[in-house]
Amino acid sequence: MALSVKSIFFIFATMMLISAVQLIRLSFFPHSASYQLTSAQQKQDIKQLLSDINQKSAFAALDPHRKQHFNLVSQRLLLANLPSTNSSIFHIRLQAWLSILNDPAVSVTLPNNVPRSKVLASFQGVLHHDDKHWLAFMSNEELFDEDYPYLTHIDGLPMNRWVTAAQHYIPDSLKLSAIEQSRWISRINQLRQHIGLPLSDSAQFTFASSEGDSIQHTTKLAYSNEDIQQSTILEHKQSPSEPQTLIYPANNKFKSHFFKQLESNTSNLIRLDLRQLTSIDNRLSQWFNDNVAPSYLPYDSAIGLIKYKRYPSSNIASFSRQAFSSLDELPFFEQTQLETVGFNSQFDNTKAFSQWLVRRAAKYPYVTSERRQLHLLVDSSCQQECEWLALRAANWPNVKIIGERTRGSLSPRHSVKLVQSGISINYSAALTYSAQGQLISGIGIFPHIKLSGYALNYSNTSDMVATESKVSIRLLSGNKRTSIKRLP
Repeated sequence: MALSVKSIFFIFATMMLISAVQLIRLSFFPHSASYQLTSAQQKQDIKQLLSDINQKSAFAALDPHRKQHFNLVSQRLLLANLPSTNSSIFHIRLQAWLSILNDPAVSVTLPNNVPRSKVLASFQGVLHHDDKHWLAFMSNEELFDEDYPYLTHIDGLPMNRWVTAAQHYIPDSLKLSAIEQSRWISRINQLRQHIGLPLSDSAQFTFASSEGDSIQHTTKLAYSNEDIQQSTILEHKQSPSEPQTLIYPANNKFKSHFFKQLESNTSNLIRLDLRQLTSIDNRLSQWFNDNVAPSYLPYDSAIGLIKYKRYPSSNIASFSRQAFSSLDELPFFEQTQLETVGFNSQFDNTKAFSQWLVRRAAKYPYVTSERRQLHLLVDSSCQQECEWLALRAANWPNVKIIGERTRGSLSPRHSVKLVQSGISINYSAALTYSAQGQLISGIGIFPHIKLSGYALNYSNTSDMVATESKVSIRLLSGNKRTSIKRLP
């Protein structure tokens, strides 16, 4: 049957309208991520990530053996007949694969719109280790069971079995961190899958009393963004004699209140918790300069140095925007001072990495005021700017760093979004060294006084510092392979 011109125009206009709607949908929802991934889709994402890591990952370039292992595993995945799966399961497989790199900056994030699978159901409270026992706190910061405080089993398996499963995903430098272990143990269904247990929306916790009696409780698991690090900062329980702990807020809307408290505090001893600080805060840096930084520093403005992994389009400009500059821009006297304290600019001058870039303390007008005593609370959640401030203050005589070793994740990061799944991956773009020439990336900054996450919130640090041995404690870990040795 012949169509009239009007009919043809109507059909054409309808098709154009459908196309326009599709374009609008793709504009506002640009992802093309699949919730269910075929074998071919998974392999396409694996190839994309493999190429990106081999080109840009600083940790892959740091250890050729790990890089080789990483590549061998990827080849097995690409040759295998991968079953179709959902994005959540694929995301967990990527976490296990990327853990080979031993990079503490690695994060694997699902798109917000992807439905959360049961495998991501987790315990919504907080787990802590007091150096002897595991403790479970609910979201309201109360113990799960006051009469039976010690968590001994989950689903009938002892806690050391869950610790072992959690360590499968944790970088070597953090495997013994109770803070890091607690985050991963909370992801109960993910670890169940690793162990070989069936998934469930609940978990059976076994608690013990100090007398040795036990009781079992069943708790519901819930779904949350698995890549938002669970807070391990409980409300600080302080005695009247203990200085107030000021906690840097994760939420920007509370920063004005934090600075009001900090800047109005007139006590000689400040107890400061910066574990939630991740980006440069000029106001905080100014406060450090005005109140804590010594008037004379042995190597002035240099805090630390980095070398970024070279790749075809890499250049110094992207790092200059992140507060790094060429070592050559340092005044000659400051370069000489770096050599004096142990830095050697000729160390590890390989083609895989760039020339040295330096992170310098911002210049502020010097304020003549009494230097304050500072207790800086850190643990393995301290990373990026938190670690840079800890690194800067670590050798100041009026500062004590208290808690667990920091994360060892100070370097700028690369990010890649996988085409098929929409999963985003972050990883280290560079290696960071102290001004003394010691590798910090993947190692972290060691505290003067070691405290577990639980004790960090409840102990009187003033008493600990008062009774501390006068024996000098080495702050920064170096090893013979990675430490820079000054040439004769």
